[in-house]
Amino acid sequence: MEQGPVSARPGTGSEPSVFGLLGAGLVSALMFGALGFAAPLALPLAIQRLRGGALSAWLAATLAAALVAAVGGPVVALKFLVLALPGLLLGEALARGRGLKRGCGWAFFTLASFVGAGLAAAPAAMAEGLLAPIERLRSDAVLQELGKGGMPPERLAEFKEQVGELEAAIAVVYPAFWVIAAGLLVAANAALLRLYLLRRDPGWLEDGEFERVRFPLPLVMAFVVSGAAVALPLARPVAYNVLLVVAFFFALQGLAVIAFYARRLAAPPLLRAFALVLVLANPWAPQILALLGLFDNWFDFRRFAEPPSGQRTPSGPEA
Repeated sequence: MEQGPVSARPGTGSEPSVFGLLGAGLVSALMFGALGFAAPLALPLAIQRLRGGALSAWLAATLAAALVAAVGGPVVALKFLVLALPGLLLGEALARGRGLKRGCGWAFFTLASFVGAGLAAAPAAMAEGLLAPIERLRSDAVLQELGKGGMPPERLAEFKEQVGELEAAIAVVYPAFWVIAAGLLVAANAALLRLYLLRRDPGWLEDGEFERVRFPLPLVMAFVVSGAAVALPLARPVAYNVLLVVAFFFALQGLAVIAFYARRLAAPPLLRAFALVLVLANPWAPQILALLGLFDNWFDFRRFAEPPSGQRTPSGPEA
């Protein structure tokens, strides 16, 4: 009988299960209390899934939710459980030998389903969650504080106008914002988990799986159609939302292209990471990466850095 992927992985069962369960639950609850929506809950829960099993990971999440409920109430605990799902699903995918990339897909579609349910059931509340902080920036109290800080009146008027334009834009594209936020949360969780495993237990990871990310051709069609639909007033709000979400996916594909080339630089890992950070620090990075990912579907930029077929080693990772 073929041995399963979990038993072939290193590091399984290397910590006491009870200690790991309690520690993962406590750390997750503390991280959520400190960081809220941005909490990287994947790290403790996914590690517990890999080392202690599925039941242990879910018990750790339940323990953390109980601690959160004791402090913030059941609604906050429910929010915690939703944000904990990426960690549990990333760990589940790795434990089943499906890879971290597949786990990202599971986690994103799960969070996107919750976002879709929220937008369908309470669109006003979802919009208010984004618009309220922006609206406070235009309040008299904030403007007075800025004025006391030395901002001239004409600059205050310009600031208020810019905030108003941002609020008007968010009022149209808030559904896309929530979907993209779910994608960014999954990406951040996956990046932290991958970084941890690279240092502590790299046997769980597949080499280069994120460097070859390429989304299917229908996404290109969605980009073109939504871009054209922006010209139609009735379809414009939906078109803007679809366009932003699709552009986000192409930005991820463009980032995969950059990571592919960065890894092949004849330089130390720290210098290659620094080069990648420089690309992301560019204020036009989202637009550049989205265009790079879009045109990668036609030009396949990564093929220019591939070695000739005769020089590829048979033991290398598959594309």
